[in-house]
Amino acid sequence: KTGLREIITRHPHTSTMRGPCFALIALFSAYVQAQETFSFQDYLPGEWKVERFSISPTTSEMTVVSTGKYVFNSKKESTNIDGSYTPESDAEEEGESVSIPVLVEFDSSNTGNFKTGDDEDLLFSFYFQHFSGPWISHGEWNGQTQGIYQFNIVAPDRFTITVYPTNSEEEMAVISVTRVKSGREKSFFEKYGSTIMMVGGFLLFQRLKGDPGRGAATGGGGGQPTVEEKVN
Repeated sequence: KTGLREIITRHPHTSTMRGPCFALIALFSAYVQAQETFSFQDYLPGEWKVERFSISPTTSEMTVVSTGKYVFNSKKESTNIDGSYTPESDAEEEGESVSIPVLVEFDSSNTGNFKTGDDEDLLFSFYFQHFSGPWISHGEWNGQTQGIYQFNIVAPDRFTITVYPTNSEEEMAVISVTRVKSGREKSFFEKYGSTIMMVGGFLLFQRLKGDPGRGAATGGGGGQPTVEEKVN
């Protein structure tokens, strides 16, 4: 198979194409790198819908236990994130809602501690890693049910937390969280990256085809120069 760099080198108009093509390659590399880079610190801010499910250890039946919402806001004076969890309930429909404070402390963009309550009790510590699949974190879970958790970044607007209880007779929990509103401004590549790649690919394709106007005038294919053009 012929690579893009080889096509550019072989093309008769290499001298005029080399600059734009290599610029496109550099832009594509930056776009891919931006897609592969992940920061939980940038990912978390916003409003999220939360659904908690329980899975029976005997029947494997999954049932909805509770629903609610997370709201996370970046702190201007530090790298930490303040937030709250508000469960949906009959009291909320009557205008009375109870929010549980949340504090997310960061040691780096992908490591830190997730704390809840007025006393800032540690729920779990996180360390996100990326292998061949999604970004994940796992470790001890210090909720009402003690166990091991696995945090999966499923998509840019969705993550799941699966809690495996230490006691095998207790129900496993799955927390599904979907973004409702983002709390940060999208980066340049997030806004325009895919469009730039499509337009750049189209322009590169047109340059590789050559000048169609010259081909129509001479009856040729438009790609190779004529004998007169070579002499001149």
